Amino acid sequence: MTQRRTVVLADLHLVRQTPRDVTADLARFVEAHRGARIVVAGDLFDLSSESPWMPRPRALREALLAHPTARAALAEHLDRGGELWLAGGNHDAEVGAPDFPVALAEALEVTGEARSRIRTTPWFFREGAIHLEHGHLYDPDNAPAHPLVVGERSLGVHFVEEFIAPTGAHRYLQANDQTPLSLFLSAFTWYGPRAPYVIYRYFHAAIGAMLKSGPLYRAEGEAAVGAAAMERFAHELGVPRAMADALVGLGATPTLESAARTFTRLYFDRVIATLSMGAGIAALGLGARGTGAAALGLGALLMGASWASGHNRYAGTVAERLAESASRVARTTGAKLVVFGHTHREALGDGYANTGSFSFPRAAPGRPYVEIEGSPEAPRAATRFWRAVA
Repeated sequence: MTQRRTVVLADLHLVRQTPRDVTADLARFVEAHRGARIVVAGDLFDLSSESPWMPRPRALREALLAHPTARAALAEHLDRGGELWLAGGNHDAEVGAPDFPVALAEALEVTGEARSRIRTTPWFFREGAIHLEHGHLYDPDNAPAHPLVVGERSLGVHFVEEFIAPTGAHRYLQANDQTPLSLFLSAFTWYGPRAPYVIYRYFHAAIGAMLKSGPLYRAEGEAAVGAAAMERFAHELGVPRAMADALVGLGATPTLESAARTFTRLYFDRVIATLSMGAGIAALGLGARGTGAAALGLGALLMGASWASGHNRYAGTVAERLAESASRVARTTGAKLVVFGHTHREALGDGYANTGSFSFPRAAPGRPYVEIEGSPEAPRAATRFWRAVA
Protein backbone atom coordinates (compact mmCIF):
# COMPACT_ATOMS: atom_id res chain seq x y z
CA MET A 1 0.00 0.00 0.00
CA THR A 2 3.03 2.32 -0.07
CA GLN A 3 2.70 2.73 -3.84
CA ARG A 4 -0.46 4.74 -3.39
CA ARG A 5 -1.66 7.03 -0.68
CA THR A 6 -4.39 4.99 1.02
CA VAL A 7 -7.28 6.46 2.96
CA VAL A 8 -10.10 4.50 4.57
CA LEU A 9 -13.56 5.82 5.42
CA ALA A 10 -16.81 4.07 6.23
CA ASP A 11 -20.47 4.37 7.13
CA LEU A 12 -21.66 7.07 4.76
CA HIS A 13 -25.08 5.35 4.49
CA LEU A 14 -25.67 7.05 1.14
CA VAL A 15 -29.32 7.23 0.05
CA ARG A 16 -31.37 9.68 -1.99
CA GLN A 17 -32.21 11.68 1.13
CA THR A 18 -28.64 11.99 2.41
CA PRO A 19 -28.05 15.65 3.38
CA ARG A 20 -26.29 17.65 0.70
CA ASP A 21 -23.55 18.78 3.08
CA VAL A 22 -22.50 15.15 3.52
CA THR A 23 -22.19 14.43 -0.20
CA ALA A 24 -20.61 17.83 -0.87
CA ASP A 25 -17.92 16.99 1.70
CA LEU A 26 -17.53 13.54 0.15
CA ALA A 27 -17.00 15.11 -3.27
CA ARG A 28 -14.36 17.51 -1.93
CA PHE A 29 -12.69 14.67 -0.04
CA VAL A 30 -12.46 12.56 -3.20
CA GLU A 31 -11.17 15.52 -5.21
CA ALA A 32 -8.45 16.12 -2.61
CA HIS A 33 -7.27 12.51 -2.94
CA ARG A 34 -6.84 12.20 -6.69
CA GLY A 35 -4.71 9.19 -7.59
CA ALA A 36 -5.10 7.67 -4.13
CA ARG A 37 -6.61 4.39 -3.13
CA ILE A 38 -9.89 5.24 -1.43
CA VAL A 39 -11.18 2.31 0.61
CA VAL A 40 -14.73 2.35 1.94
CA ALA A 41 -14.84 -0.18 4.77
CA GLY A 42 -18.56 -0.91 4.47
CA ASP A 43 -21.88 0.90 4.34
CA LEU A 44 -21.09 3.35 1.57
CA PHE A 45 -24.76 2.83 0.71
CA ASP A 46 -27.80 2.17 2.86
CA LEU A 47 -30.31 1.06 0.28
CA SER A 48 -32.24 -1.07 2.77
CA SER A 49 -33.23 2.00 4.79
CA GLU A 50 -34.84 3.80 1.86
CA SER A 51 -35.76 1.36 -0.90
CA PRO A 52 -35.54 -2.19 0.53
CA TRP A 53 -37.74 -3.75 -2.15
CA MET A 54 -36.32 -1.88 -5.17
CA PRO A 55 -34.01 -3.86 -7.49
CA ARG A 56 -30.48 -3.07 -6.36
CA PRO A 57 -29.10 -1.76 -9.71
CA ARG A 58 -31.96 0.73 -9.91
CA ALA A 59 -31.64 1.72 -6.23
CA LEU A 60 -27.90 2.20 -6.65
CA ARG A 61 -28.37 4.32 -9.76
CA GLU A 62 -31.04 6.50 -8.15
CA ALA A 63 -28.98 7.02 -5.00
CA LEU A 64 -26.04 8.27 -7.05
CA LEU A 65 -28.16 10.34 -9.43
CA ALA A 66 -29.60 12.16 -6.41
CA HIS A 67 -26.08 13.39 -5.60
CA PRO A 68 -24.53 14.46 -8.91
CA THR A 69 -21.56 16.26 -7.33
CA ALA A 70 -20.39 13.18 -5.41
CA ARG A 71 -21.14 10.95 -8.40
CA ALA A 72 -19.06 13.13 -10.70
CA ALA A 73 -16.19 13.27 -8.19
CA LEU A 74 -16.06 9.47 -7.88
CA ALA A 75 -16.19 9.03 -11.66
CA GLU A 76 -13.40 11.57 -12.22
CA HIS A 77 -11.33 9.93 -9.47
CA LEU A 78 -11.47 6.62 -11.36
CA ASP A 79 -10.94 8.21 -14.76
CA ARG A 80 -7.77 9.93 -13.52
CA GLY A 81 -6.18 6.77 -12.19
CA GLY A 82 -7.49 6.59 -8.66
CA GLU A 83 -8.68 3.36 -7.08
CA LEU A 84 -11.95 2.71 -5.29
CA TRP A 85 -12.18 -0.32 -3.02
CA LEU A 86 -15.51 -1.17 -1.41
CA ALA A 87 -16.11 -3.75 1.32
CA GLY A 88 -19.63 -4.98 1.95
CA GLY A 89 -21.25 -3.85 5.19
CA ASN A 90 -24.41 -4.90 6.96
CA HIS A 91 -26.34 -2.12 5.18
CA ASP A 92 -24.87 -2.74 1.72
CA ALA A 93 -24.03 -6.44 1.64
CA GLU A 94 -24.81 -6.45 -2.10
CA VAL A 95 -21.50 -4.65 -2.66
CA GLY A 96 -19.87 -8.07 -2.59
CA ALA A 97 -22.04 -9.54 -5.35
CA PRO A 98 -20.05 -10.52 -8.47
CA ASP A 99 -21.99 -8.13 -10.69
CA PHE A 100 -21.80 -5.14 -8.35
CA PRO A 101 -18.63 -3.55 -9.86
CA VAL A 102 -20.34 -3.54 -13.27
CA ALA A 103 -23.50 -1.98 -11.82
CA LEU A 104 -21.46 0.67 -10.01
CA ALA A 105 -19.38 1.46 -13.10
CA GLU A 106 -22.56 1.89 -15.13
CA ALA A 107 -24.11 4.13 -12.47
CA LEU A 108 -20.94 6.25 -12.45
CA GLU A 109 -20.71 6.08 -16.25
CA VAL A 110 -17.04 5.09 -16.27
CA THR A 111 -15.55 2.88 -18.96
CA GLY A 112 -12.33 1.18 -20.00
CA GLU A 113 -9.47 0.99 -17.52
CA ALA A 114 -11.38 3.10 -15.01
CA ARG A 115 -13.69 0.14 -14.39
CA SER A 116 -10.75 -2.07 -13.52
CA ARG A 117 -9.88 0.28 -10.66
CA ILE A 118 -13.12 -0.58 -8.87
CA ARG A 119 -12.54 -3.47 -6.48
CA THR A 120 -15.15 -4.97 -4.18
CA THR A 121 -15.32 -7.70 -1.59
CA PRO A 122 -18.23 -9.27 0.29
CA TRP A 123 -16.10 -9.50 3.41
CA PHE A 124 -12.50 -8.28 3.83
CA PHE A 125 -9.46 -6.98 2.00
CA ARG A 126 -5.99 -8.16 2.83
CA GLU A 127 -2.66 -6.75 1.74
CA GLY A 128 0.49 -7.75 3.53
CA ALA A 129 -0.12 -7.32 7.24
CA ILE A 130 -3.11 -5.00 6.71
CA HIS A 131 -6.62 -6.33 7.30
CA LEU A 132 -9.65 -4.23 6.28
CA GLU A 133 -13.33 -5.07 6.76
CA HIS A 134 -16.55 -3.50 7.98
CA GLY A 135 -16.64 -5.41 11.27
CA HIS A 136 -20.33 -6.32 11.54
CA LEU A 137 -19.35 -10.00 11.54
CA TYR A 138 -18.35 -9.53 15.19
CA ASP A 139 -21.58 -7.77 16.25
CA PRO A 140 -24.35 -10.27 17.15
CA ASP A 141 -27.15 -7.88 16.18
CA ASN A 142 -25.74 -7.48 12.67
CA ALA A 143 -23.72 -10.62 12.06
CA PRO A 144 -24.73 -12.71 9.04
CA ALA A 145 -25.01 -16.46 9.30
CA HIS A 146 -22.01 -16.54 6.93
CA PRO A 147 -20.04 -13.53 5.65
CA LEU A 148 -20.17 -14.73 2.03
CA VAL A 149 -23.94 -15.19 1.92
CA VAL A 150 -26.55 -12.45 1.55
CA GLY A 151 -29.34 -14.39 3.17
CA GLU A 152 -31.58 -14.13 6.22
CA ARG A 153 -31.63 -10.59 7.54
CA SER A 154 -29.90 -9.78 10.80
CA LEU A 155 -31.74 -8.11 13.65
CA GLY A 156 -30.20 -4.77 12.70
CA VAL A 157 -31.15 -4.98 9.02
CA HIS A 158 -34.63 -6.20 9.98
CA PHE A 159 -35.14 -3.00 11.97
CA VAL A 160 -33.80 -0.87 9.15
CA GLU A 161 -36.23 -2.39 6.65
CA GLU A 162 -39.25 -2.70 8.94
CA PHE A 163 -38.83 0.40 11.10
CA ILE A 164 -36.52 3.02 9.60
CA ALA A 165 -37.50 2.58 5.93
CA PRO A 166 -41.27 3.04 6.41
CA THR A 167 -40.95 5.86 8.97
CA GLY A 168 -37.96 7.72 7.56
CA ALA A 169 -36.60 7.78 11.12
CA HIS A 170 -32.97 7.79 9.98
CA ARG A 171 -31.73 9.39 13.19
CA TYR A 172 -32.14 6.01 14.88
CA LEU A 173 -29.22 4.70 12.83
CA GLN A 174 -27.09 6.61 15.33
CA ALA A 175 -29.00 5.54 18.45
CA ASN A 176 -29.25 1.76 18.28
CA ASP A 177 -27.50 1.22 21.62
CA GLN A 178 -30.00 3.22 23.68
CA THR A 179 -32.86 1.89 25.78
CA PRO A 180 -36.41 1.84 24.35
CA LEU A 181 -37.58 4.45 26.87
CA SER A 182 -34.97 6.97 25.72
CA LEU A 183 -35.77 6.17 22.10
CA PHE A 184 -39.50 6.71 22.66
CA LEU A 185 -38.88 10.05 24.35
CA SER A 186 -36.53 11.04 21.55
CA ALA A 187 -39.26 10.27 19.01
CA PHE A 188 -41.34 13.19 20.25
CA THR A 189 -38.36 15.53 20.11
CA TRP A 190 -37.19 14.40 16.68
CA TYR A 191 -40.44 13.67 14.88
CA GLY A 192 -43.14 15.64 16.68
CA PRO A 193 -46.65 14.71 15.48
CA ARG A 194 -45.29 11.61 13.74
CA ALA A 195 -43.91 10.20 17.01
CA PRO A 196 -46.88 7.87 17.73
CA TYR A 197 -46.51 6.29 14.29
CA VAL A 198 -42.74 5.97 14.77
CA ILE A 199 -43.27 4.21 18.11
CA TYR A 200 -45.94 1.97 16.61
CA ARG A 201 -43.56 0.93 13.82
CA TYR A 202 -40.88 0.20 16.39
CA PHE A 203 -43.14 -2.28 18.17
CA HIS A 204 -44.30 -3.69 14.86
CA ALA A 205 -40.67 -4.38 13.94
CA ALA A 206 -39.84 -5.71 17.41
CA ILE A 207 -42.71 -8.20 17.42
CA GLY A 208 -41.77 -9.21 13.88
CA ALA A 209 -38.23 -9.88 15.05
CA MET A 210 -39.48 -12.13 17.84
CA LEU A 211 -41.61 -14.04 15.34
CA LYS A 212 -38.55 -14.82 13.20
CA SER A 213 -36.14 -15.65 16.04
CA GLY A 214 -35.06 -18.91 17.65
CA PRO A 215 -36.51 -21.97 15.88
CA LEU A 216 -38.07 -19.67 13.26
CA TYR A 217 -34.70 -18.24 12.21
CA ARG A 218 -34.27 -19.53 8.65
CA ALA A 219 -30.52 -19.38 8.08
CA GLU A 220 -29.48 -22.92 8.93
CA GLY A 221 -28.38 -23.72 5.36
CA GLU A 222 -26.34 -20.57 4.82
CA ALA A 223 -23.21 -21.84 6.58
CA ALA A 224 -22.93 -24.69 4.11
CA VAL A 225 -23.49 -22.36 1.14
CA GLY A 226 -20.83 -20.01 2.45
CA ALA A 227 -18.36 -22.82 3.10
CA ALA A 228 -18.75 -23.96 -0.50
CA ALA A 229 -17.78 -20.47 -1.68
CA MET A 230 -14.75 -20.10 0.59
CA GLU A 231 -12.18 -21.71 -1.70
CA ARG A 232 -12.96 -19.35 -4.56
CA PHE A 233 -13.08 -16.33 -2.25
CA ALA A 234 -9.71 -17.15 -0.68
CA HIS A 235 -8.15 -17.75 -4.11
CA GLU A 236 -9.43 -14.46 -5.55
CA LEU A 237 -8.32 -12.55 -2.46
CA GLY A 238 -4.93 -14.28 -2.43
CA VAL A 239 -5.09 -15.61 1.14
CA PRO A 240 -4.89 -19.17 2.49
CA ARG A 241 -8.22 -20.95 2.81
CA ALA A 242 -7.28 -21.80 6.39
CA MET A 243 -7.09 -18.08 7.22
CA ALA A 244 -10.57 -17.42 5.89
CA ASP A 245 -11.96 -20.43 7.75
CA ALA A 246 -10.34 -19.27 10.98
CA LEU A 247 -11.87 -15.81 10.60
CA VAL A 248 -15.34 -17.30 10.15
CA GLY A 249 -14.85 -19.00 13.49
CA LEU A 250 -14.25 -15.64 15.15
CA GLY A 251 -17.64 -14.29 14.06
CA ALA A 252 -20.45 -13.62 16.50
CA THR A 253 -23.55 -15.78 16.76
CA PRO A 254 -26.51 -13.84 15.28
CA THR A 255 -28.88 -12.58 17.98
CA LEU A 256 -31.89 -13.91 16.08
CA GLU A 257 -30.67 -17.48 16.46
CA SER A 258 -31.95 -17.32 20.05
CA ALA A 259 -35.45 -16.20 20.96
CA ALA A 260 -34.28 -15.52 24.52
CA ARG A 261 -31.42 -13.27 23.41
CA THR A 262 -33.72 -11.46 21.00
CA PHE A 263 -36.28 -10.97 23.79
CA THR A 264 -33.75 -9.41 26.17
CA ARG A 265 -31.99 -7.42 23.42
CA LEU A 266 -35.29 -5.69 22.62
CA TYR A 267 -35.89 -5.04 26.34
CA PHE A 268 -39.21 -6.87 26.20
CA ASP A 269 -38.74 -7.73 29.87
CA ARG A 270 -39.05 -4.01 30.67
CA VAL A 271 -41.96 -3.57 28.30
CA ILE A 272 -43.85 -6.37 30.06
CA ALA A 273 -42.89 -4.97 33.46
CA THR A 274 -44.14 -1.51 32.48
CA LEU A 275 -47.42 -2.89 31.16
CA SER A 276 -47.88 -4.95 34.31
CA MET A 277 -47.30 -1.96 36.56
CA GLY A 278 -49.60 0.20 34.46
CA ALA A 279 -52.33 -2.43 34.61
CA GLY A 280 -51.84 -2.75 38.35
CA ILE A 281 -52.21 0.99 38.90
CA ALA A 282 -55.32 1.03 36.71
CA ALA A 283 -56.81 -1.91 38.61
CA LEU A 284 -56.14 -0.22 41.94
CA GLY A 285 -57.85 2.88 40.64
CA LEU A 286 -60.90 0.80 39.76
CA GLY A 287 -61.03 -0.73 43.22
CA ALA A 288 -59.59 -4.18 42.37
CA ARG A 289 -57.05 -4.03 45.16
CA GLY A 290 -55.93 -7.66 45.11
CA THR A 291 -55.48 -7.88 41.37
CA GLY A 292 -53.96 -4.42 41.17
CA ALA A 293 -51.47 -5.03 43.94
CA ALA A 294 -50.43 -8.36 42.41
CA ALA A 295 -49.93 -6.87 38.93
CA LEU A 296 -48.09 -3.83 40.31
CA GLY A 297 -45.87 -6.01 42.49
CA LEU A 298 -45.08 -8.42 39.66
CA GLY A 299 -44.22 -5.56 37.34
CA ALA A 300 -41.98 -3.93 39.93
CA LEU A 301 -40.23 -7.25 40.55
CA LEU A 302 -39.62 -7.77 36.84
CA MET A 303 -38.35 -4.21 36.41
CA GLY A 304 -36.02 -4.59 39.38
CA ALA A 305 -34.59 -7.81 37.99
CA SER A 306 -34.09 -6.17 34.60
CA TRP A 307 -32.35 -3.12 36.03
CA ALA A 308 -30.14 -5.38 38.16
CA SER A 309 -28.49 -6.50 34.91
CA GLY A 310 -27.74 -2.89 33.99
CA HIS A 311 -29.77 0.19 33.10
CA ASN A 312 -28.48 0.19 29.52
CA ARG A 313 -27.26 -3.33 28.91
CA TYR A 314 -25.86 -2.66 25.45
CA ALA A 315 -24.35 0.84 25.56
CA GLY A 316 -20.82 0.73 24.15
CA THR A 317 -20.77 -3.03 23.73
CA VAL A 318 -20.39 -2.94 19.94
CA ALA A 319 -17.29 -0.74 20.08
CA GLU A 320 -15.82 -2.99 22.77
CA ARG A 321 -16.63 -6.15 20.83
CA LEU A 322 -14.95 -4.85 17.69
CA ALA A 323 -11.82 -3.75 19.55
CA GLU A 324 -11.55 -7.21 21.12
CA SER A 325 -12.27 -8.89 17.79
CA ALA A 326 -9.55 -6.86 16.08
CA SER A 327 -7.06 -8.30 18.57
CA ARG A 328 -8.27 -11.83 17.80
CA VAL A 329 -8.06 -11.18 14.04
CA ALA A 330 -4.47 -9.97 14.49
CA ARG A 331 -3.48 -12.99 16.58
CA THR A 332 -5.19 -15.45 14.24
CA THR A 333 -3.93 -14.08 10.94
CA GLY A 334 -0.71 -12.26 11.78
CA ALA A 335 -2.16 -8.88 10.84
CA LYS A 336 -0.26 -5.90 12.21
CA LEU A 337 -3.05 -3.44 11.48
CA VAL A 338 -6.78 -4.16 11.56
CA VAL A 339 -9.18 -1.46 10.34
CA PHE A 340 -12.93 -1.66 10.94
CA GLY A 341 -15.90 0.67 10.55
CA HIS A 342 -19.45 -0.14 11.71
CA THR A 343 -19.39 1.34 15.23
CA HIS A 344 -19.71 5.00 14.12
CA ARG A 345 -17.05 5.69 16.76
CA GLU A 346 -13.47 6.37 15.72
CA ALA A 347 -10.74 4.48 17.58
CA LEU A 348 -6.98 4.25 17.35
CA GLY A 349 -4.94 1.77 19.33
CA ASP A 350 -2.09 -0.66 19.08
CA GLY A 351 -2.69 -2.42 15.76
CA TYR A 352 -6.35 -1.37 15.55
CA ALA A 353 -8.13 1.58 14.00
CA ASN A 354 -11.78 2.35 13.50
CA THR A 355 -12.78 4.90 10.89
CA GLY A 356 -15.86 6.18 12.67
CA SER A 357 -18.67 7.40 10.43
CA PHE A 358 -17.98 9.95 7.71
CA SER A 359 -21.66 10.95 7.66
CA PHE A 360 -22.23 10.94 11.42
CA PRO A 361 -19.12 12.47 13.03
CA ARG A 362 -20.77 12.88 16.46
CA ALA A 363 -18.58 15.31 18.46
CA ALA A 364 -15.50 14.86 16.27
CA PRO A 365 -13.77 18.00 14.92
CA GLY A 366 -14.57 16.89 11.37
CA ARG A 367 -15.62 13.90 9.31
CA PRO A 368 -13.38 11.04 10.50
CA TYR A 369 -11.32 8.72 8.32
CA VAL A 370 -8.09 6.73 8.60
CA GLU A 371 -4.91 7.16 6.61
CA ILE A 372 -2.59 4.18 6.31
CA GLU A 373 1.08 4.99 6.50
CA GLY A 374 4.24 2.91 6.30
CA SER A 375 4.43 -0.27 4.24
CA PRO A 376 2.12 -3.28 3.92
CA GLU A 377 4.55 -5.23 6.10
CA ALA A 378 4.89 -2.49 8.73
CA PRO A 379 1.70 -0.41 8.52
CA ARG A 380 0.59 2.42 10.75
CA ALA A 381 -2.80 4.07 11.03
CA ALA A 382 -3.50 7.73 11.62
CA THR A 383 -6.93 9.14 12.42
CA ARG A 384 -7.74 12.20 10.32
CA PHE A 385 -10.69 14.57 10.23
CA TRP A 386 -12.01 16.11 7.04
CA ARG A 387 -13.18 19.64 7.71
CA ALA A 388 -15.78 21.17 5.47
CA VAL A 389 -14.97 24.41 3.73
CA ALA A 390 -17.22 27.15 5.09
